Amino acid sequence: MRRTTICRSKQAALLALVAGLLGAGGLAPALAAQDTTQARPDTSTPAQDTSQAAPAPAPLGALPATHVVTTGETLWSIAQLYYSDPLLWPEIYRLNTSLIDDPHWIYPGEELSLAAGGVAQVPGQPTPGDTVHAVPAPDTVVAVAADTTALLDTTVVEAPPPAAEPTEGYQTIFDRRRTATQEVRDVLRAYANQPYRPLRRGEFYAAGFLTEQQRLPYGRVLGNTSIPAIPRLTDRSTAITFDQISIQPPRSASYHVGDSLLIVRIDRDITGWGGVVVPLGVARVTELQRRQVLADVIMQFGRIHDGHLGLPLEPFKDPGEVRPTPVEGGLEGVVIAERDLHVLAGPQQIVFINRGRAEGVTTGDVFEVYRPAAGVPGTSSEQMQVVLQIVHTRDHSASGLILNIGHPKLVPGMPVRLIRKMPS
Repeated sequence: MRRTTICRSKQAALLALVAGLLGAGGLAPALAAQDTTQARPDTSTPAQDTSQAAPAPAPLGALPATHVVTTGETLWSIAQLYYSDPLLWPEIYRLNTSLIDDPHWIYPGEELSLAAGGVAQVPGQPTPGDTVHAVPAPDTVVAVAADTTALLDTTVVEAPPPAAEPTEGYQTIFDRRRTATQEVRDVLRAYANQPYRPLRRGEFYAAGFLTEQQRLPYGRVLGNTSIPAIPRLTDRSTAITFDQISIQPPRSASYHVGDSLLIVRIDRDITGWGGVVVPLGVARVTELQRRQVLADVIMQFGRIHDGHLGLPLEPFKDPGEVRPTPVEGGLEGVVIAERDLHVLAGPQQIVFINRGRAEGVTTGDVFEVYRPAAGVPGTSSEQMQVVLQIVHTRDHSASGLILNIGHPKLVPGMPVRLIRKMPS
């Protein structure tokens, strides 16, 4: 068998031939398509400064003036988004205390202010000459332009500069150090600076009044419509707030859905003044039936049960924040009786006087019950007993709420006089 021996010179010629074929054949374009000039920059020449080539979309550290809350956002996440630090959420809360009552609850659609005056800068903003590569926060999508030159993985990312010392014009909530006395004062300020209200809605409806011998259109409470979970020992049912009650309208009147009724009881009769009406709650009609109407109890002042009466609710006129002004030689009258019988007078009790709308008395007026001087040597001079604020008026009588007590003894027939009058 013959052996063919190829010399080294012939082997080199074959390799050259193969290389030529590869250069002129179909494999050459595949090798030429790989461009390595962008992967390995020329280190012999300094790299081009791209920080000055094109302006940035917005200056680093700039904050928008406001931010609209979306679903799922919290003050923690908003602080992370704009301040890159979720622990700065109290600063956003401090700027929006007029809108946010509880920092744990913010709602979609609320527009939160992010700076005290328009666009503000985050503390520690770098100077224009510095080049800082921002580090994206977690869950933050970073948009990259299509023609951006790719950098090597070994590019050094500079850390943000340290925060600058707070100045007098910009302070965070962490810069203020309050003493224990200041904290207590802030808590008590809400009680010390409450808005003045001469009369509140609940005081007006819960006051009670005298019928003044008038026949009022009473309806009758038939009882609670719900079946009790525990069997009752008596046939009488009791209703509380949010319960549904059945009411029989009077023959001369009819109720409509949405009407409000004052549930009352007649306590006793006072000679010459009629019955004492004591309010127990407020009910709103929800359904009309043939022989009865159904109503929900929306306000309660006492126990409501079968046999109590219902009256159309008198509209309440809010006097606002108007204060009564002192008067000299005001209207005089006498005490008729107390609404509830007590041995001694106490705060928040109701007292009836014999002056009403016909004499110019309005809700918010302040009367003084006093004991006149006896004029006998050795006895005391005129003495103030109680101070009353009028919370309900009738034609010739009014209901006063006891505010101050000088002496707890209060009997019918004591003189009263107007000391502060509401502006007309």
